[in-house]
Amino acid sequence: MPMALETHCFKIEYVESTVDTSVLWESHCHARFEMIGVLEGDVSVMIEGAEYRLTENQAILIPPLCYHTLNANRQERYRRITVLFDGDAIPAPLTSHFSPHARTAVFSSSNLEQLKAVCNADQAALYAPLADALMVQSLYEWIEARKNANEPTSMDDLLQTTVRYIDAHLRERLSVDDLARLTSRSRSSFCHLFEERMGIPPKQYVLQKKMALANKLIREGISPTDAASELGYENYSSFYRMYVKQYGVMPKNTRRHREKA
Repeated sequence: MPMALETHCFKIEYVESTVDTSVLWESHCHARFEMIGVLEGDVSVMIEGAEYRLTENQAILIPPLCYHTLNANRQERYRRITVLFDGDAIPAPLTSHFSPHARTAVFSSSNLEQLKAVCNADQAALYAPLADALMVQSLYEWIEARKNANEPTSMDDLLQTTVRYIDAHLRERLSVDDLARLTSRSRSSFCHLFEERMGIPPKQYVLQKKMALANKLIREGISPTDAASELGYENYSSFYRMYVKQYGVMPKNTRRHREKA
């Protein structure tokens, strides 16, 4: 049974289960930063085609709008902490380390068990300031780990070029045919390669990334119609249907993220 705590800055969840499948999370992306920490188990995180392995008391930080998949390397008991947060939760002196395209790293975290204990505490909300402090310490640990991090097992140059192109043109209309031409491959060959390596068809990859960016823009205060227009949608109803399908709520009912006090 998941246990959760939402502080002023961080949404923290603790989960434990017995792994009976290799895929723990299908490919997806968020509009927010995400930290995944493993208290027990052995998992691999695929982030935009690069693979990172996490074992006991290790964590990783995933930037917004980065596709990721979580796979179990062994069928065994699995315990993890997941934290979602917006950029304004990051202390000002650290923000330069958290650009959307910053290289990430696996880091040893001394705080995972404490975060679990906070989530599990009676009247957990009383411990929200402690949870915020533990998370800020984790951000420092991640920054230190990046200084000497090894390069991850990565996808080939062709797919790196494709992903970078999509990220740079996400606010425009993007077709699979355009992406295939970018790689000098046929549409069918490109789609097969992309889905094989990324775990998701290219059309769905682009659509879900657009919806994640729309979610981010709306939560920052942009109107849904302006967000749709900014992402290249000429027909608002098409945008509306895709947004509701992905998030289960109407765009106008998307919760705005809270400003710092």
